[in-house]
Amino acid sequence: MIIDYAAITHVGRVRKNNEDAYLVSALEGDEPLVNSLGPMARACQAGILAAVADGMGGAATGEIASREGLASVAVNLFGHWGRFPAAEATETGLLKALRHAAEEASSAVLRYADAERGSRGMGSTLTAAVLWQGHAYLAQVGDSRAYLYRRPTLTLLTEDQTLVRELISKGTLTPEEAKYHPQRSMITQALGCPSPIRAVLSRVALRRGDHLLLCSDGLHGEVPDDRLGEYLAMGLSPSRTLEAMAEEALARGGRDNLTGLLLALDDPGLPPPVPGEAVRIEHPAESLEAPGPSSPEPPPSPPAHVLNRLGSLLRGKP
Repeated sequence: MIIDYAAITHVGRVRKNNEDAYLVSALEGDEPLVNSLGPMARACQAGILAAVADGMGGAATGEIASREGLASVAVNLFGHWGRFPAAEATETGLLKALRHAAEEASSAVLRYADAERGSRGMGSTLTAAVLWQGHAYLAQVGDSRAYLYRRPTLTLLTEDQTLVRELISKGTLTPEEAKYHPQRSMITQALGCPSPIRAVLSRVALRRGDHLLLCSDGLHGEVPDDRLGEYLAMGLSPSRTLEAMAEEALARGGRDNLTGLLLALDDPGLPPPVPGEAVRIEHPAESLEAPGPSSPEPPPSPPAHVLNRLGSLLRGKP
């Protein structure tokens, strides 16, 4: 897939540490680098992983949680999906691998917290997308977000897993009241949670010219959706678009770390958009239990010390 992509991350104007992280990686064995961008091979039959994470826990533990989570997602997706021959790859196999990778990432963060007394209670959000065969497959945990811009409309692809979102769905809180609710940042799921997580999976068909934006709440919480759409409509490069978004987030207060990852999908292999076509968000989780052909069952997960070692290597630590 031919893409142009960029990322930006900033500590903001209030926090002392930047606990956000991002990752872009081809799932065919290339070394994934957290918070660093490298060249992307045009031919990648296993797909491309793009993800953002927003850590929490105070001191430096939130920074560790977000990086550990992303490193684990990348390692598990390659081991349970990317190394399969293309002939054996199916959508059901990808969905299983994506859910498994999110669950293993949560376990990796929890193991680290259990091993380090000062890291107890740390956690991280996760918004991950695998671009494969003309679709984006998303896994959502927490309140980082994924948007799709298809001219002239910006569509929110994910739903925040927060207390106020649950209250809105129950009708006990209005969206306007939620903006100022004292617990508006309280998430209901996070990597590192002692109870098992259940990543929400979704799928969206891609069109030529689409832009996929993944971001932490330090960006979407400061810059309204309509303004994000206006920046994307300007037709600037991904890097300049993110710079403009970050500048506005900082001008509005920059009360949290902010991270944005933007992919411009200009691949001629994608079908062109159809005028008036709506972005259709599907939740194919039922296919995980449905009978039918699928990729081979994933092999057992590597031992904990192997995953932790791989995570350290991905972050460039000795």
